Amino acid sequence: MPVARILIIEDNPTNMELMSYLLSAFGHTPLMAFDGESGVRLAQAELPDLILCDVHLPKLDGYGVVAQLKADPQLRRTPVLAVTALAMLGDRERLLAAGFDGYIGKPIEPEQFVGELGPFLVPLVAPFPLDAPAAGTLLIVDDDPFMVEILRDFLAQDGYTIVSASNAADAIALVAGGSVQVVACDQCMPLMSGTAFFERARQLRPHCYRIMLTALADSAAVTLAIERGDIDRCFPKPWDGAELRAAVREGFAVQARRAA
Repeated sequence: MPVARILIIEDNPTNMELMSYLLSAFGHTPLMAFDGESGVRLAQAELPDLILCDVHLPKLDGYGVVAQLKADPQLRRTPVLAVTALAMLGDRERLLAAGFDGYIGKPIEPEQFVGELGPFLVPLVAPFPLDAPAAGTLLIVDDDPFMVEILRDFLAQDGYTIVSASNAADAIALVAGGSVQVVACDQCMPLMSGTAFFERARQLRPHCYRIMLTALADSAAVTLAIERGDIDRCFPKPWDGAELRAAVREGFAVQARRAA
């Protein structure tokens, strides 16, 4: 799926936080407005690639928003998706008749949300050049299956072979096997922390490139691991998808130089 600038018009802070987090995790740039009037102004100023709009908004509801957007020559071709519970019979038909190009159901389903946007996004960026080095094997270590799937779906676009482990013991076995070049690991895991795992991974396979993903980027354990050289890159959660993608690519290049 191409990365995009996506405007979210939503007055519920919880829904806004969830949608913006999911978009960022997949490399998209979320733009945020908390009422209808602000949403229209931001759309006119930023010209986003896609707009997600709640139906029940203060100042100007979703129907008013989509009417103004579709009347604007610069925005009328921009897809606008309603974010709604579709509680009443005929709601879907009413939304489409009002000018919405589709809808996302509430409550937001994290496992499906970003995938539902794909049909409304035109290709905006190309994958890495065809003359890029051959892709290798990336190991994702996280005890949260949802986070593993987010990372797998996002990074698979660059052609890597992706393997995963939900605990450090399984991850150590994969690293010891010698087929892994880059490892992305969460810090907070059962039985063994990410920093302890990376210390062991460095002993086993010093050429491996090690990326920490954590909400505790400023913790003493993480800082010490960076100083020791156990961690090559550290990304605080929520991470920036474009930066993480670039770091993984850099990691394969660094690993190749180390192994040469």
